[in-house]
Amino acid sequence: MSVNLVSLVSEFLTPDLIGRIGTALGLDRSLVGRAAVALGPAILGSLSHAASTSEGARKLANTVSQQSPSILDTLGSMIGGAGQQTLVKDGISALGSLLGGSAVSALAGAVGRLTGIPQGPGSSLIGILTPAVLGLLGEQQAAQGLDASGLARLLAAQKDNIAAALPSGFGEMLRASGVPGFGTASAQAPQTGRASPKRAAHLQDAPRSWSWRWVLGVVAAALLALWAWNRRSSEVVEQAKPNAGQVVEQAKTPAGQVAGSLSVDGVDLKSSVQTALNGLKTTLQGVTDAASAKAALPQLEKEGAEFDKLRVLAGKLPMDGKSAFAALVAQLRPSIEELFNKVLAIPSVSDIAKPVIDGLRAKLNALSKA
Repeated sequence: MSVNLVSLVSEFLTPDLIGRIGTALGLDRSLVGRAAVALGPAILGSLSHAASTSEGARKLANTVSQQSPSILDTLGSMIGGAGQQTLVKDGISALGSLLGGSAVSALAGAVGRLTGIPQGPGSSLIGILTPAVLGLLGEQQAAQGLDASGLARLLAAQKDNIAAALPSGFGEMLRASGVPGFGTASAQAPQTGRASPKRAAHLQDAPRSWSWRWVLGVVAAALLALWAWNRRSSEVVEQAKPNAGQVVEQAKTPAGQVAGSLSVDGVDLKSSVQTALNGLKTTLQGVTDAASAKAALPQLEKEGAEFDKLRVLAGKLPMDGKSAFAALVAQLRPSIEELFNKVLAIPSVSDIAKPVIDGLRAKLNALSKA
C-alpha cells in the first residue's frame, strides 16, 4: 500500500510545533494551523508537478538529498531561535529553485486569501514548512531506495490524497495565483474538428480514387449502423413493455438531486467533509491545557453538528456514492484519531474533552459507514 505523504506532513505538524511557529511569526496559532493544513498538500502538489519531467525529477532528488539528515529532529528547535532566519531563507530558496522564482510569493498570496495571513509572514511560514516536506520526502527516498524517477512516481501517486486534503476553494485560489501544478489545462490541446496543417495537406494530396473509396465506405458503415439501430430500437421497445412500472418508479428520483457521485442538493460532500475535518484538526491542535480545552468545547460541538448535516446529506446518495463517501471518511479519519488521542493524553484535559470527543468519534464512525 502506497504511503500517504499528506498524512505524514499532517502528523509532523504537531500542536506544539504549530504553537512555536505562531509565536515566532507573531501569528495566531489557529491561523497557522489552518494555513499549515492547506500548505502541506499544496507544496506536495507543486513538487509533484516539478518532478513530472526527467530534469525536474533529477533536480528534486538532488534537493532532497542535500537536506540535513537530522532536519526533522532539529527543525522545531530552530524555530524562534538563532537558526530560524537561515531555515526560512533556505526553505524559500529551495522551493523557488524547484518551482520558479515567483512560486513562493504566489503560494503565499493564495494562503493569504484563505487565512488572512499577510504576504511576509506567509512566505516565512512556507520557508519553515518546505524543509519539513523535503525532509519527509528524504525519509521515504531512503526507506524505499528511490531514485529520481521513483521519487517522481511516489509524488504522482499522491494526486488523490492531495486533492482530498486541500480546503474547499483553495485549489481555485492556487490556480488563480498561478501556483505551479494547479494551472488550467494546456492551451496546446488539440482543437476539436480542426485538422493540423500537416494532416490537411495529406488529405488534399490524396488520390481522388481513394476519396471515392472512403465515401463508399462511410455510406456502407452508415447503412449498417442504421440497420443495427432499428433492430436495437425494436428490442428495447419489446423489453420495456413488461417493465413499465419499474421505469416509472425510477423516474420518481429527481434528475438534479444527485450531481456527481459525491454531490447532493448542490453540496459537494467530498470538499465539505474535508473542510469539516480540517477545521476539527485546527481546533484540536489548539488544545494544550485545561483552559484551552474548555475554550474549544463550543467549536467542537459546532463541528459535531456539521458532521450531523453531512450524514443526512450522505443518506441521499445512491448506493455507490454512499460507499465512496464512507471510504473517503475512513481514509481521512486516522489523522483525526491521532489528534483525539493526543488531546486526551494531556494532563487534566481528558475529563473536560472526553465526552465531546466520544461524541465526535461516534459521528465519524457513522459517516464512515454511511
